[in-house]
Amino acid sequence: MASSFMGLYVQREALVAAQKSLDITGNNISNITTKGYSRQRVDVCSVANTGYNLMYNTSTSLAGQGTDIVGVGQYRDSLVDEKVRNYTTLFNEYNVKDVVMKDVETALDNIESDTYGFAANLSKFKAALQSFASDEANRKEIANVAFRAAESVVQQIRYMNSRLDDISKQTRGDAELSVDRVNSILESMADLNKQITNSYIQMDYIEMTAGNYQVDNDYGPLELKDNMNSLIDELSQFGNVTFEEMSNGSFKISFAGQVVVSNDQYAQVAMTKENPDPFDMGFIVTAAGEYDKEAERFPGLMNAEEWKKQSDKNKATIEELVRMDAGAVNITNKLTGGSLKGYLDVYNGDGCYAGADGNTFQGIEYYRDMLNSFTVTMTKAFNDIYKDFTDDEGNPLELFSYGGDFRTAAANAAVTETWRNNPSLIAQPEQYPDNPEDVMDELNNDWIHKCLAIFQNSGLAYNHGEDGRGEPLTMNLEKFVSHISDTLGTQIESNTKILETTDIMLDSVQDARDEIMGVSIDEEGINMLNYQKWYNAIARMVTTLDEALDKIINGMGIVGL
Repeated sequence: MASSFMGLYVQREALVAAQKSLDITGNNISNITTKGYSRQRVDVCSVANTGYNLMYNTSTSLAGQGTDIVGVGQYRDSLVDEKVRNYTTLFNEYNVKDVVMKDVETALDNIESDTYGFAANLSKFKAALQSFASDEANRKEIANVAFRAAESVVQQIRYMNSRLDDISKQTRGDAELSVDRVNSILESMADLNKQITNSYIQMDYIEMTAGNYQVDNDYGPLELKDNMNSLIDELSQFGNVTFEEMSNGSFKISFAGQVVVSNDQYAQVAMTKENPDPFDMGFIVTAAGEYDKEAERFPGLMNAEEWKKQSDKNKATIEELVRMDAGAVNITNKLTGGSLKGYLDVYNGDGCYAGADGNTFQGIEYYRDMLNSFTVTMTKAFNDIYKDFTDDEGNPLELFSYGGDFRTAAANAAVTETWRNNPSLIAQPEQYPDNPEDVMDELNNDWIHKCLAIFQNSGLAYNHGEDGRGEPLTMNLEKFVSHISDTLGTQIESNTKILETTDIMLDSVQDARDEIMGVSIDEEGINMLNYQKWYNAIARMVTTLDEALDKIINGMGIVGL
């Protein structure tokens, strides 16, 4: 038969389990507002007891030895976590695009507005030419009005281009800050890995195998794991992330398809320096290399101390070290989402103006090239009217100029000094430069009508760059301005819808995850009452067993006394 005191031992272990369950419930409630905290639980099991493991036994199984605490676990669902991170990556990509492209819309200053903005200035230029052709065309003042209207058009082109420059610089600065935060996260992950492995050793949850450590159960440093999961969540804001829990309890992290954290070693990310094309942004990361089983590490990754030594040795920053690494991996085209992908698209995206290997998203450079294309087409159209005439230096008579380079046409858009010095020459090119400007009695309105005809010419071609790749758009100047506005408006609307849909899906999966790992005050309150009843029942059982033992010890064998 079982020991007389076995029941007390069983209840003692049950009291410990009940007390621990109450402790964990209290811990959950105290962390109800702690960001990233996963609800914890006490896992218990029944302790079976069979005859063969008793000193004095029979062949019949005896009663079990009660309950035992297996460990303290936490509520998480890896599939739901993955969904949250995937939607986070997508959301942050389109959030960047939404913010930046709305800045582009502001920079273009409601380009199609009839009361202000670029379309309004273009209309004023057209109206000034009409006035010059019909209303007292011999007046110098009206010639000046037409010139100043043309100057307003090119000034606004330069202004919009400069605003795009500002957005581009701000975007690049934001991307650099994001890279800094990514690097900080990777370093923190490597440090956490070291703490996690050490914690497993201290908790005696890890054993030595052939040349390595092996975690022997599913329990461990839960708070450190919560911190790691929070860092993985944050890293997913910047790009596509995957991870794997290793045999020693640490996490191997991959970013944009590249291993970036293993044990206490980590990689670093850097923004590439601009190549001869000043509009390109790119990202590179330290190459991890093939895993070295003997050294138990990826040769390309370093811990914090090694990074510092390399930095001091080469007298270079960490970013410079990554750029100096000939084996660094270019992840520009390996980012499938996240804010870094968003920055790449809005900064590099050149739409139909991109080359075969270029970024075809309609970003800042696409709208800059739309302005470039407009500038080049308008300049050539007006200058072509007066191509048979020359200025006072024998050069072809021109009204507009852009420096000859398509990619900087908007930045260099200008009215020529020749026109500035003689505003009336557009109506008397055959007399220029022999006649002074004040001789305006032989103005030829045919030239003004040719200028006005440009506004109605639906056959004007807007090439995709200087090399004219792709089929050019054909429409008049005012329609092209509307085309820019419509394209931008449609794009922003599309981005906003995707962002809103992604936000809804992200909220949904976050709610689902909160239902799993989040602390519910109602549920914990119910648990607390249940554990308290459990504890009280066990205490009552101990009292009952004590009374039974007292009867055996003090009440048996004294009959008749």
